[in-house]
Amino acid sequence: MAQRRILKPSIVANSETNDGDELSSFDSLPNDVVAKILKSLPAQFLHNSGRFVCKTWAEILSLPCFKKSHLLHSQCGFLIQDGNGQCKVQSIDARDWELKETQLNFNFPGKIRGSSDGVLLINKSASVMDLYVANPVTMQVLKLPTLPSICKLCSHCNNIARASSTGEIKVVSLGRDSNGLYNWYVLTVGKGMSWRKINMAYAKCDPESYLSYVQSLSADGVIYWTNSSWINDPFVLAIDVHEEIAYRLKVPIECHGQYWTLVQIGKEICCMNCGKDVEMKVWKLKDLHRSEWVKVKSIRFSIESPLRKKISVPLLWLDSDVLVISVYVQVSNVVVAYHVKKDEYKVIKIGDVARHAIFLHTNSLIQF
Repeated sequence: MAQRRILKPSIVANSETNDGDELSSFDSLPNDVVAKILKSLPAQFLHNSGRFVCKTWAEILSLPCFKKSHLLHSQCGFLIQDGNGQCKVQSIDARDWELKETQLNFNFPGKIRGSSDGVLLINKSASVMDLYVANPVTMQVLKLPTLPSICKLCSHCNNIARASSTGEIKVVSLGRDSNGLYNWYVLTVGKGMSWRKINMAYAKCDPESYLSYVQSLSADGVIYWTNSSWINDPFVLAIDVHEEIAYRLKVPIECHGQYWTLVQIGKEICCMNCGKDVEMKVWKLKDLHRSEWVKVKSIRFSIESPLRKKISVPLLWLDSDVLVISVYVQVSNVVVAYHVKKDEYKVIKIGDVARHAIFLHTNSLIQF
């Protein structure tokens, strides 16, 4: 028989029967039903208020399986960090095309380097690689041990990923060994943290090329890098944090000789060409180990669209219909959300994208 729990009626609206008896909506719900309802509530509310409602809620919210399930049901948004370090999360619902914003009360100093399942990697110092991991919802912050040979020359030399198979959170960083050669290192966040080398046997990349990487993305336990010579030598370096192995991926042949970029769509990664007045094509990575891509769609702005004659660079997908784009207008970049099916766009007021850090992000209760 399901265990009966009594929850505070102040959180859930009460209803009255015809004869005036007051009933609590949650009066006789079993725990699994309560958990299902809690999964639909925002992570910030659950952490700041929900866990204090009653013992039942606190017990449910503390379960690792609930935190994982809540993450899977949470809406993806994009985290924006301005030049002053202030953070906010914005999202757009493709159904009603409404922009929603969540201001994070997270003022930890430093530059965000990556986001994975709600956990951020932050470089606290501008002069040295002083790395921290933090959850802006739970306010949990942990300083990482210093990698003695860490590379200070490349702003994209580190990122964070959560292995979906184990739930482990790992940080990857570029460093030099005792012989002065560049290597990639990985660290598992938690007790007994220590750096170890990544297996580069399958990557076959010139170590000196690591310094030219200009983009880093984290998706579903894999971190991807592209370098500055993406037109003449188009390839992607991918590091699987679960296997702790690096792979060198070929990009779709259609991208050779033109501008392209990697874009995250949920737990997947895709490759898109970009530029001015071009048909943007989207290839999803189908097989990491075989470097296999599959074309899933093409996007072309209508003749009437103001975006058609502008230089447009895709930044991220909020879902399969809403693409966030950086559009070059006069002397600055404007960020817009573009609805692919409706051929409509909405300007996102964040200022010049070049002065902001933007990441695909989901507020979560994940701990480390």
